[in-house]
Amino acid sequence: MQQKSRFVLIGNPENRRVHFFQEALQQAGQDAALVIPYLNLLNGEYELSDLLRDGDTVRIESPGENFSVEKKILALGGLENANGLEDERGRIYHPRLWFRGFSQLMASIAQQTTKLNWFNHPDDIVSMFNKPLCKQILADHTLPGLPVFSSYDEFFAYAEKQAYSRFFIKLNSSSSASGIVAYEYNKRNGKEQAYSTVEIVHSIDGNRYYNSLKIKKYTTRDKIQNILDFLFAQGAMIESWIPKARHEDSSYDLRVVGIAGQRRHAIARLSRGPMTNLHLGNQRCAVDELELSSSTWQEIDILVEKAMQAFPRSLYAGLDILLPRNDKSPVLLEANAFGDLLPNLLHKGENTYLAEINAVLERQRLTHA
Repeated sequence: MQQKSRFVLIGNPENRRVHFFQEALQQAGQDAALVIPYLNLLNGEYELSDLLRDGDTVRIESPGENFSVEKKILALGGLENANGLEDERGRIYHPRLWFRGFSQLMASIAQQTTKLNWFNHPDDIVSMFNKPLCKQILADHTLPGLPVFSSYDEFFAYAEKQAYSRFFIKLNSSSSASGIVAYEYNKRNGKEQAYSTVEIVHSIDGNRYYNSLKIKKYTTRDKIQNILDFLFAQGAMIESWIPKARHEDSSYDLRVVGIAGQRRHAIARLSRGPMTNLHLGNQRCAVDELELSSSTWQEIDILVEKAMQAFPRSLYAGLDILLPRNDKSPVLLEANAFGDLLPNLLHKGENTYLAEINAVLERQRLTHA
C-alpha cells in the first residue's frame, strides 16, 4: 500500500489560502499539512532543516496580506528601518527591496539538502515573480520586450516617436495589479492620460504611493510623471497595450490555471477599463459564455503546455492570457506562481487546490508503481 505523503505548507497560517489548502487535503483523504509560518522562519525561530524530512511534499504559498511578514522581507532586502514601518493599508513600500528580500528567502528555502518534492520550486516562484525574467523565459509566447527606462523623460522621448503610443507600465515584481499604469499619448493633440491603481498622497515627508481598488484616471503631465518616475525608480517594465477581445459591453482576458502541464480551471475577467484583475471589482464570466472556437481553445492549450514546460520543476501556475481583438492568436501576458486562488471555480468537480493535490498524488503513484 502506498504510504501517505506528508504535506508541508510554508505560508501565513491566518490566510485563507492556507485554510483552502487544508480543506482540500481533507477532501483528498490526506492528513493536514504541517504549516510553517513565514514569520517564524524570518524571525529565525525555526530552522527548516529541523522540520523537513526526506520525501516531504512542500507547497510555498504567497507571503502577502501579513504586514509583519512584509516588514521582515523588506529588512531581509536591506531596508534598515523596516521594523519601524507603520501598517498603512495599501501603501507601496519599496518594491525593489521587497523583491530582493523575497528572492533571498526563496533561495534559502531552495538550499535545503533534504530530498523534497515541490508543488512549485522556489527558484521558479522567483522567476515567475520577476516579470522581465519571466518574459525572457517565455519570449516565444508573450508580447515582445520593449526598452527599459529609468525615468518618465526617457520613456516619453520614446513614446512620442512611436506610431502606436499606448503602453502598460508594470513594476518588475508585483502582483494583484500593484503599481500598474495604462498609458496613452495622443500625437495629434499632444495630450496624455493614464489609468492606474496607484494613488499619490502628498505628506510633509514627501510623496507616498498607495494601491487603490478604484482605478484612477490622470490627465496632467505632472501627476503622470510623478507616478512613472516612482515606478521606474523601483524597476518597471513596459508592454504594448493591445486591445482585448470583447464580450457584451466589456473587454476581457483569461486567467487559466495550468496543472501538470495542462489547462484546467479557466475564467474570463471582464472589465470596462484597461485592468481586468478581479479584486478591482471586475466581473467573472464563465468561459463557456464566450463561445470561443475549438481552434482557439487548441491554441490556448498549446500555449499553456509550452508555458508550463518552461518551469518543469513546478506543478502549476496561474496564466493570464490575452485574446487580441484583431483575432490574432492568444498571447501569454503573465505567469503567476500564486495565481491559483480562484474560490468556487471547479473543473471536473475539483477546485484548484484539490486538483493540484490530486495531481501530486497521481505523480507519486506513478513514481512508486
